[in-house]
Amino acid sequence: MTPQLVVPAYFHPSVHPGEWEWLAQHPDRVRLVILNISNGPGLRPEPPFQAVTERLHDTGVTVIGYVDTSYGQRFPEQVADELRRYVDWYKVGGVCLDRAASSAPWVGYYASLATTAREMGALVVFLNHGSHPVEGYAEHADLLGTFEGPWQSYRRLDVPRWTKAWPAEKFYHVVHSVPPGETGETLKLAVRRGAGAVYITERAGPNPYDRLPDEDWK
Repeated sequence: MTPQLVVPAYFHPSVHPGEWEWLAQHPDRVRLVILNISNGPGLRPEPPFQAVTERLHDTGVTVIGYVDTSYGQRFPEQVADELRRYVDWYKVGGVCLDRAASSAPWVGYYASLATTAREMGALVVFLNHGSHPVEGYAEHADLLGTFEGPWQSYRRLDVPRWTKAWPAEKFYHVVHSVPPGETGETLKLAVRRGAGAVYITERAGPNPYDRLPDEDWK
């Protein structure tokens, strides 16, 4: 099975219009596009982002809105308000709840956020932990981000046994700072580790998601 792409599209359409067009032209390969205007939806709708998200909707690519949960420290009302703005302004089909906590005491908090998001019309709830959480989170999300980090760390990743009880489509791995020529092997490693969704890039730095990778995915 070839993993699908979940793309953190943290680049402005006015700066990189070709990147957004690539996403629109590959609906068969792109499972989700994560829309992040300004660590959230921003204070007002931005026409350039409205135009590209409408284009993605038209081609069948699902767009979800980025909301920072600060590891459970934000009030649920704040999270819901940001999702509401994404829905109203960009017609998103779901939510990426980033910086999600991973330990058992916070499962209830995220279960409640997931319920609220679905009541608001979210078809996709993605919890981005960045590492493997306890299994309880899997019951409340369509997708779990269980690795986000550099290639060197990914090579040493240990995958908990509980993940084998869930389909690969439940898990997402993000690997950045990949050396030239290693994308294919990294993709194979993701498959062996049970990830049905990936994002692999040679880009590094504070924001390795500021544009699409130079090396295309196969």
